[in-house]
Amino acid sequence: MSKSKKEHILETALDLFADRGYEATPTSLIAREADVSEGLIFKHYINKANLLEEVIKAGYRRITDKSKGLAMENDPLKLINSVLDMPQRLVEDERNFWRMQFRLVDEEIAQKHHNRYTHSVMQKLVEAFRELGYEDPEMESEVLMLLVEGLWRLFVTNGDKEHCRKMVELIKSKYATR
Repeated sequence: MSKSKKEHILETALDLFADRGYEATPTSLIAREADVSEGLIFKHYINKANLLEEVIKAGYRRITDKSKGLAMENDPLKLINSVLDMPQRLVEDERNFWRMQFRLVDEEIAQKHHNRYTHSVMQKLVEAFRELGYEDPEMESEVLMLLVEGLWRLFVTNGDKEHCRKMVELIKSKYATR
């Protein structure tokens, strides 16, 4: 099934924002690369900022779909391990999306959607740490989410997958010994 022009514009914008950055990507370039008129971009998206928000929303919808099984995990240690596996798996599946997010670290719109996504993961982690008997499950969850943030950034910027995998295994071992 062929993609709609609207979807093609989103994908092209994602690729360009990941490669060049949001500020350095004019809508005229997106139109040229997507083989559409600039007017069509503005027909579908009010302005460039609206296009960016739609690119981010679409990315988080895909990521949420790919990590739905996480919400169903009842074993607390398996949940923690799944959360630690997420950065590598999600970066491999959505590399350009995470490259774009890395570039947008200071953009409010990117932070808003990222926080919305991580909030649901955080809630599941608090339950898991509580079930495992940790003294301060909220703080443990925050620490783990900081590690996850660092891991996805490492996976985006570091090509050494084996080193990254070893780091994840080391972190998992810290929780397994409890």
